[in-house]
Amino acid sequence: MKKPDLTKYKTTSTLYLLILIIAAVALVFGWQCTSYSLSNHSADLHIQMLPSRRVKVSKATTVYRISDVRWTKKASTLMFYSQHQTVVVEVDGKLLYTRSLKTDSILHTTGRNCEMVSVPENTRSILVTLTNCNLDKQVSDPVFYQGDGVHMFRHELLKAGIPMLLGIMNVVLGILMLIYWLFVHHWAYVSKSMLYLGILTTDLGAWFCLETSSSILLSQNPVFHSYVTRMLLLLLPIPFMMFVRHYLKARDRYLCRIFVWLDVAEIAVVLFLQLMDIRDLTQTLWMTHVMIGLAVLYFIYTICNKFYHHTTTHALWICTIGIIILIGALFSDMYNYYQGSQDIEIVGRIAMLLFIVTLACDTAFVSLKEIDTGRRAALYRELAEKDLLTGCYNRNAYHEDTSRCKKLTNLLLFVFDLNNLKYYNDKFGHDCGDQYITDAAHILRKIFSRHGKLYRIGGDEFCVLIDDHNTCDISHLICCLRKEEAVYNASSRNIHLQIACGYAVFDPRTDADLDALQKRADQNMYENKKQLKTFSYR
Repeated sequence: MKKPDLTKYKTTSTLYLLILIIAAVALVFGWQCTSYSLSNHSADLHIQMLPSRRVKVSKATTVYRISDVRWTKKASTLMFYSQHQTVVVEVDGKLLYTRSLKTDSILHTTGRNCEMVSVPENTRSILVTLTNCNLDKQVSDPVFYQGDGVHMFRHELLKAGIPMLLGIMNVVLGILMLIYWLFVHHWAYVSKSMLYLGILTTDLGAWFCLETSSSILLSQNPVFHSYVTRMLLLLLPIPFMMFVRHYLKARDRYLCRIFVWLDVAEIAVVLFLQLMDIRDLTQTLWMTHVMIGLAVLYFIYTICNKFYHHTTTHALWICTIGIIILIGALFSDMYNYYQGSQDIEIVGRIAMLLFIVTLACDTAFVSLKEIDTGRRAALYRELAEKDLLTGCYNRNAYHEDTSRCKKLTNLLLFVFDLNNLKYYNDKFGHDCGDQYITDAAHILRKIFSRHGKLYRIGGDEFCVLIDDHNTCDISHLICCLRKEEAVYNASSRNIHLQIACGYAVFDPRTDADLDALQKRADQNMYENKKQLKTFSYR
């Protein structure tokens, strides 16, 4: 089968870089549009309210009283975010709204929710009771808003537009890298760093999207939404460490494997504890944070090891700058999370996106170089194995294939010789002789290529190796050869083809090796050569 021209994959790389530029423009445009919309309309959408009283009933339960607020038809919605908490809203002593745990769920959480409660007009007092599903997790006080429900919903979607766009950009880039690698690695050597970066970017982008308030607003199943978010975070360290190992060409034999297997064990333990109803995913999140920390430590170790051995490259400098950004974002996000902050994603999200885009650009350029190297290697290999005139395999390829041939039973060898080639070379020149050879090779390839490889083993000598003679009809193949030869001669003005043909099937009683088989095939071919009619020169 003819290999495709690898230069067409440069189009994919160009498209990949073009998408990066378009995404950057879209990000700036989206930022401007969102900022303009929010600045012009946010004052009219809703107002922030401060609870008149806050009571800590227990370690997990807090009650907020909202009073001295005028509830009207145009401002009849109470909005706030709950984070893995049960919710009870009472209006003037009457139960108005609840969000409780599902008893049939193995996940002991309500997820993250945007609570939008319609409050009756002229309400005097509201009690909001929040109870943490995870007793060990500290959650910051929610921010309460009053306004029109539809306008507040639109405002929250717009506010999360940029973070959502960042997540979508990551997913698109990750999928593009995966498609690029899947197509190209079949035809040229491309480092697996592109594969692992694609997996990492897709995973991270999906996590970014699910962490935005837009996805929380649109989610129909907040518990499942929370579960998927935790799973995406759980799977992050493995592709990250594998990418670092391949991108920086780390030479450690066991360290990366140890960390990867530790992460696999951590995933198994977390899922086991969840399924056995021992610990919830929100309660074992610290284990995931530990594994992310170990992945970052492996990153730092690899960079330091490269500097220690004076093997500095542009990739190393990119990673050095990136690790500074990454560590700052990581500790900032973890600190905010354990302090109970609700807005923990923006700093880390932007920093990680910048780092990933830088890595993606560099990996794309490196892959282009690898494709060029692979194409040159394929060309050299083809020059070593193929005959330039006919495109058939050459004598080197024949010897290479026969040296690897271990099963000789049922092996069939055809040999061919072109009659009167010297006459055409002397009479009409070597161009005519070359035409004779290429036309004969075309006929032989047409008939025999479906059964085995066609080799040109001499100036006018060809052969075909067929693994099992039972898969073909020898007499039918020879008959087809003579028919094609006759059709060609009937239409040709200058060249009269005569292809002498001989064959032999391996016989362990008479053939000690392939050389003995070839001698018998040659003898058969020479007999056929004598039987061919003398042609009339044209």
